[in-house]
Amino acid sequence: MSETPRRPQLMEIDAPATRIDHDWEAFVKRPEATQPFFGTATLITGGLFVLLLGFFVVQSIGWIADLIQQRPWLGFLGAGVLGLGLLLIIWAIWRELSSLFAVRRMEDWQEALAEDADDIEKARAAANGYVALLKANGAIVGDARESIRGANSVEQIRNALETTVLPSLDARAAQATRAAAAQAFGLTAVSPTASIDALLFSVRGVRLIRQIARAYGLRPHGLATWELLRRTMSSASLVAVADMASGMLSHAILTNPFAAKIAGEVAGATVASQRMYRLGRVASTACRLFPRRSGSED
Repeated sequence: MSETPRRPQLMEIDAPATRIDHDWEAFVKRPEATQPFFGTATLITGGLFVLLLGFFVVQSIGWIADLIQQRPWLGFLGAGVLGLGLLLIIWAIWRELSSLFAVRRMEDWQEALAEDADDIEKARAAANGYVALLKANGAIVGDARESIRGANSVEQIRNALETTVLPSLDARAAQATRAAAAQAFGLTAVSPTASIDALLFSVRGVRLIRQIARAYGLRPHGLATWELLRRTMSSASLVAVADMASGMLSHAILTNPFAAKIAGEVAGATVASQRMYRLGRVASTACRLFPRRSGSED
């Protein structure tokens, strides 16, 4: 005699189960402490540069003063050369500092337009500042200012930027990333040694970061490039780690020496191209005003 099958029953629980918390939020949260604007090495380097330049200027002024007493025309010519050289040095320092300040200012704008930001006036000021930066660098901003002015929340400000200025900037950054990935494939395929591979990849990677920074309105020079490299270094270091298994697999695909060599060259070039592409994505995230929406990845 067969038993009647039991119907499914619902268990009544008096209290809801507690959520398992692994403290991932606290693990990935950025530290609250702010870093000093200039580090110790930067201050020491700047001090040495000022001392050397100061002693050079003092010695040059004394030499020019003596030269004016002997040959006035030659002394005035030396003074003009000294003044022109100092102006070029000051101009170069101003360009470096202005580009570095732009990168640091971008960090404040990114914080003001983050997903958890709720200060609409701060977000509006950040968006207007970014649009002004793009316009000063010759980018087409369209009706971005009007859209930002009419926004009533931080999310609407983000949507205004997403639909006006950011699509063209994203297209330029994606084009630079694809070109760098294709060049990395070609350079690695024709490179004779692994050391040259690493050198070419590093040089092209730095150039890619500068291109992406320019695509998003920045003007990276020496100090600004170093700042961008510092920001992307922690994420970009994971790019090589993710490719170790694929690199080992590519050398163990075939046992024939000739076929293994051909397959290894092609696989190595493919891995280098993938690494360069991911490096471009990491640099785009660091230079973009806020992360892209899910589903809008190219």
